[in-house]
Amino acid sequence: QAVCGFGSQDPLPFRPIKDGDLYFPEDREVNLVELALATNIPKGCAETVVRVHVSYLDGKGNVEPQGAVPSAVSTLTDDLLKYYQHVTRAVLGDDPQLMKVALQDLQSNSKIAALLPYFVYVVSGVKSVSHDLEQLSRLLHIARSLIQNPFLCLGSYVRSLIASVMYCALEPLAASINPLNDHWTLRDYAAMLLSRIFWTHGDLVSGLYHQILLSLQKVLADPVRPLCSHYGAVVGLHALGWK
Repeated sequence: QAVCGFGSQDPLPFRPIKDGDLYFPEDREVNLVELALATNIPKGCAETVVRVHVSYLDGKGNVEPQGAVPSAVSTLTDDLLKYYQHVTRAVLGDDPQLMKVALQDLQSNSKIAALLPYFVYVVSGVKSVSHDLEQLSRLLHIARSLIQNPFLCLGSYVRSLIASVMYCALEPLAASINPLNDHWTLRDYAAMLLSRIFWTHGDLVSGLYHQILLSLQKVLADPVRPLCSHYGAVVGLHALGWK
């Protein structure tokens, strides 16, 4: 959208406060009567100079024309819905062999672009299972499969995936209370995954590099954070590389 009011030729007046060297922009009083009865009607917003055209993939992997409403996004076919249900049940179920097959298909299937937001939403459920290391690990496996699928364009979903991965690496987690739970391995895996997301898809989000570094640095420098959080920050920085 065009920015309303941007580009005014009038200078912005600043006024100092009485008690110090602090300046603030002056809010001018507007006479609404004069404004309403004025004969020179102001023009509307400036013309938008950046226009975006998007092409979508339908459920069969075909490119739909620009400007068309993507059928795969607006409505899921029965086949896609069944695929989504079977994969999520397989990954989060009790059969390790079935989980392996589902994850392998998830990272190589070329016709599941419409399901990307649904699987990203599943991965974002890490906060609700912070007490279960096994489920956390499986959700990270889903994220890894999505990242490795060459037919998926993650786009804005990169930020959501990174948030879920960093949660597993940096947060204390309910499972960390029990010293018998090996949450350290989960943090190692999350750090590796964070590095892979950044180096393969980091260019999709502006300023992502500094945001990640700032988040890791903030946790590492916080003395109130527990040791497990500091550990997650250290392995996260290590995974990103020496630079």
